[in-house]
Amino acid sequence: MRLQKRGTIVAVAAAITLAVGGAASAVWTSGGGGTGGADTAVLQPVVLSSGTPAAPMYPGGQTAVALTVTNPNLANAKIGSIALDTSHGSGGFAVDAGHVGCALSALSFTTQTNGGAGWTLPQRVGAIDGTLAITLPNALSMSTSAANACQGATFTVYLVAGP
Repeated sequence: MRLQKRGTIVAVAAAITLAVGGAASAVWTSGGGGTGGADTAVLQPVVLSSGTPAAPMYPGGQTAVALTVTNPNLANAKIGSIALDTSHGSGGFAVDAGHVGCALSALSFTTQTNGGAGWTLPQRVGAIDGTLAITLPNALSMSTSAANACQGATFTVYLVAGP
């Protein structure tokens, strides 16, 4: 009688295994087809305003540079660094018309990374581009050999965003 019960249990277990295995096989071997489509937006570059020194420059001095970054995209954007754009102005700098004798080679800019974290720019909302005001501490320096013609000058710093 014990053998008969054991045989019945084994038979029932085998039947369940076959049923479950057959169903699983049917699921895994089924096929299908179809088509799909999606559109993606073309990403627009972020726009950096020209930088302006936060304080008047003097020989041997440093100051922060302030700028605004605009994001025209419908998603947040990330920039990893802000560097001098040497393709604009004179090596990346400009000086006001009253100080044309100021040699811009006396200026230098240190690439900024926000401590390695970069910056996350807010996305465009409706018709309003996302904007972020950024201040880059001690980014602009003036050489100790700057000419007297630089006294009281107003400088423009041309900047570019990096990855």
